[in-house]
Amino acid sequence: MATASSSLGARGVALGVAVACTAQFLIGVDGLAVAIALPTVQRDLALAAIDAQWVLTAFGLAFGGSLLLGGRLGDLYGRRRLLSLGMALFACGSAVAGLAPGLVVLVPGRMLQGLGAAAAVPAALALIGSLVPSGPARTRALALMAAMTSVGVMTGLLIGGVLTQLLGWRSVFLVMVPVAAVAALAVPRVLPEARADEPLAPDVAGALLVTGGLMAIIFGATRLEHAGAAAVVTVVPLLVGAALLAGFVAWERRTRSPLVRFEMLGVRSLRSATLGVGINAITFTSIVYVGTLYLQGPLDYSPIEAGLAVLPLDAVAFVVPLLAAGAVARRSPRALLAGCFALSALGLLSLARTPTPATFWTDLLPPLVLLGASMSIAFVVLTHEAVAEVDPDDNVVASGIFETSNHLFGGAIGVALYATVLAASDYRAAFLTAAALAAVGVTLALLARGRPDAAEPLA
Repeated sequence: MATASSSLGARGVALGVAVACTAQFLIGVDGLAVAIALPTVQRDLALAAIDAQWVLTAFGLAFGGSLLLGGRLGDLYGRRRLLSLGMALFACGSAVAGLAPGLVVLVPGRMLQGLGAAAAVPAALALIGSLVPSGPARTRALALMAAMTSVGVMTGLLIGGVLTQLLGWRSVFLVMVPVAAVAALAVPRVLPEARADEPLAPDVAGALLVTGGLMAIIFGATRLEHAGAAAVVTVVPLLVGAALLAGFVAWERRTRSPLVRFEMLGVRSLRSATLGVGINAITFTSIVYVGTLYLQGPLDYSPIEAGLAVLPLDAVAFVVPLLAAGAVARRSPRALLAGCFALSALGLLSLARTPTPATFWTDLLPPLVLLGASMSIAFVVLTHEAVAEVDPDDNVVASGIFETSNHLFGGAIGVALYATVLAASDYRAAFLTAAALAAVGVTLALLARGRPDAAEPLA
C-alpha cells in the first residue's frame, strides 16, 4: 500500500484520490438531480405516476442489488479495472437515459447507471486503502470521499433544477456522460491496480435472484391500485418475486461463496443497524420522491425553486454530524436513535399537515431542517453500530450488507411504496406513511436491550 503511494508521488496520489472521489460525487449528484427532474420526465413522456417511479426504482434496484457483487468482482479482477468499468457503464447508462424516447428505454438506461455505480463505489473505496498509507492521510482521504457524496447531493439539487428548467430533463443525464467518461479513461492512468489477497468467487446467481425477486415484487405491488389485488398482472409478479427471493435464500445457504453470509446477521448490532438504516432510508425517500413531486405539483414550484427548497435539508445533513460528532460519541446509541426517529416522525407529521398554498419559511423550512438533522445523525449512529460487534476481519462484509440495505430500501422499495400510496391516496397519506415508519424506528430503539450508557445495538 505504501509502495503504491511512494511510486506515484504526492501529485499522483492527489490525482488518484480526485478520480476516486469523482465516482462518489457522481452518485450523489444523480439521485437528487433525477428526483428533481422526475415531474418533468413524467409530464413530457405522458407517464402515470405509478410508472414514472421506475425512473428512480430501477437505479436503486440495480445499485443496491449489485453492490456486494461489485465489491466481490473488484477483489477478484482488480479494483482499478472495476472502477474504470463502472464509470464507463455509468456514462453509457446516462447516455441511454438522456436519449431515451420513452420509459421502455429509460428504465434500462437507469439500470445500467445503477450497475455502473455498484461496480465503481466499492472499488473506489478499496483503492483509497491501497493508494494512501494508513493513518491521518488515509482518514483525510476517506473523509473527503464522504464529503464529496454530500456535496454531490447538494449539487444535484441545483443541477437538477437549473438544467431541467433551462435545457430540459434529458440534459440532467447527458451532462454526466463526459464527466463519467473522462473518469473512466483517467482511472488506469492515475490509480494503481489492487486485488484482494484471497478473493472469493463472484456470486452472480445470488445478485440476479435478489434483484429479480425485488423487481417482480415491486412491479406487482405497484399494480395493486390500478388492477386490483386479484388481477393476474398483480398476483403473478408477486408470486414470481416471492419464489425468486426464496430461491435466493436457499442458494445463499448452500453456495461456497455467498453474496450474503446470513450467519453474520446473528450479530445483534449489525442486524439492528441494517434494519434501522432501511427505516431511515425509507423516511428520507419520502422527501426525495414525495417532497419533490409535492413541491412541483400542488405547490407549483419550478424545478429550480424545488431544488432550492430542499437544499436546506441537505446542507443541515452535511453540517450537523460534523458539529455534533463529540456529543454523539458520548451518548447512548439507543437514546440517540430513539430521539432521531421521534424527531423524524415529528417533521414528517408537520409536512403531512402543510397547507396548500404553503409558505416556505414557516410551513416547509422548519420540518426540512429538523429532518436533515435527525436523519443524518441517525445514519452516523447506525453506521457505527453496523460494525460495533463485528469481528474486524468482517468489517468490509458488514459495511456491504449495511449499505445494500440503505440503497435497496431508500432507492427502490421506498420509492415504490410511496408511489403506491400516492396512486391510492394523496401526498398527506404518503407523509403519514413515512411518519409511521419513523415511529417503528422509535419503537425498535426503545425496545433495545443492555445498559443505556453502553454502545448498545438498536434491538
